Amino acid sequence: MINSSIIQQYHSLENITVKNIAIYAIGPNGKKVTFGSHLGLMYEAMIVANLKLSNGVEALAGLTTYTEHEYDMTAFSSAIQMAPFVLGKNVFEIPKIYENMRRRYVPLGHISTSLFDIALHDGKAKTLGVPIYKMLGEAKNKIQAYSSCPSLSDDASYIDFCKSIILQGYRSIKIHPYGKILDDMRLVSLLSKTFSNTEICWNLDAEGVYSQSEALKMGRLLDNLQWEFFEAPFQDSNLTAYKALSDALDIDVLSSGNGVPDLHIIQLALEMRAWDRIRFDVTSIGGFTGAREAMALASAHGLKGELQSWGYTLTQAANLHFLLSQTHCEYFEQSAPFETYEFGSMNVFRPDDEGYVFANNLPGLGVEMDWQLLNQYMYAHREFSI
Repeated sequence: MINSSIIQQYHSLENITVKNIAIYAIGPNGKKVTFGSHLGLMYEAMIVANLKLSNGVEALAGLTTYTEHEYDMTAFSSAIQMAPFVLGKNVFEIPKIYENMRRRYVPLGHISTSLFDIALHDGKAKTLGVPIYKMLGEAKNKIQAYSSCPSLSDDASYIDFCKSIILQGYRSIKIHPYGKILDDMRLVSLLSKTFSNTEICWNLDAEGVYSQSEALKMGRLLDNLQWEFFEAPFQDSNLTAYKALSDALDIDVLSSGNGVPDLHIIQLALEMRAWDRIRFDVTSIGGFTGAREAMALASAHGLKGELQSWGYTLTQAANLHFLLSQTHCEYFEQSAPFETYEFGSMNVFRPDDEGYVFANNLPGLGVEMDWQLLNQYMYAHREFSI
C-alpha cells in the first residue's frame, strides 16, 4: 500500500508553478576584451531570468551577449516576448513547456527558450534539493578545464598570460590569436617552442576569419605541433569548407558553436562529417533539453561534445552542469580574465591544482547572485506576474 504522505508530496510537486518572472539586462563595467584584430572591444551583457515559484523557490538562469558598440537589447527583448509562455507553467512539465516555446513566433527564440529552460531546471532541482548535474544524471563530478585566452596585443602578452595560467593549475589553454594568418602561425609556433617542456594541451580558435587556403596552412602546422583541436576556421554555416578541411587534417576541426544553434543543421553537419566534434552552448541550443538532444546526435555519430562556455558565471554554470552529466565531453571552457566574468556572483568555479573544475553541492545551478551590486549596472528590467 502506497504511503499517503508520498501521494500528498507527489501531488504538491505537480502544482509548483511560475508565479513571477523578472528579466534583467546588466552591463558590468569590467575589463573589455576582444577575440581578434578584426573586432572591437566587446560589450558583454548579462541577461538574467529570475523565476519565483509557488513554493517560494527562486530559479535563476543567465546568458552572455557580445556586441561591439553598446550593450545588447535583442536577447532581453526576446526573453520579454517568451516570458508569457512560461508564466503560470509547472516546473515539473519542462518537456511540454520546451516544445511550446519552440513553436512560438519569438525573434531569437532559441536564445529565450534556452534561458527559460535553464531557469526551469534550476527551479526543479532546487525544489528537489539536488544540483542540476545530479538531476540530469551524474556522469562525473569533475572535468578538466581549459583557460580561454582572449586576443591580446603582442606575443609577449600571450606568453605572460600562459605562464600565469599554468601557475594557476591549468593544463589546457585555448588561444584566440590575432586573426591574421602569418601572425597567427608565428604565435602558434612560438607558444609551442616556449612551453615545449610543459605538458599543455593547446587549442586554437580562429573566430571564422580564415580563407580555405589559410585554414589548411594553419591546420597542417597544428597537426605538426600536435595541438588538440582547431576551432572556427570558418563561419559555422560553411559546411562544405569544414568538410574539406576536416578530411585533409588529423587535428579535430570544430565549429564555433554559436553560428548555427539549430538541431537540424547540426544533424546535417554531422552526417556530412563536416565537424570532428559537436560544439554548442547550453544557453543558445535550447537549454538543457536542447543540449541533450544535441548530444544524442553526437553520440549517434560517435563524436565527442565540446561546449562553448564563454561568459559570466551563470552561463558557465549551466554548461558545467551539463558537462558533468555527459560521458563524451572532456573539457570545460573557462573565460579569462576570470574576475571579469565572476562579476556579481557569490559562487564561482576555479580549477584545482591538477586543472579540474568541480560543481558545488548547492541545489540547482549552485550560483547565488549579489543583487545589491548587480542593481548598480542594470540597464533594462521587466516583470511579469500572475
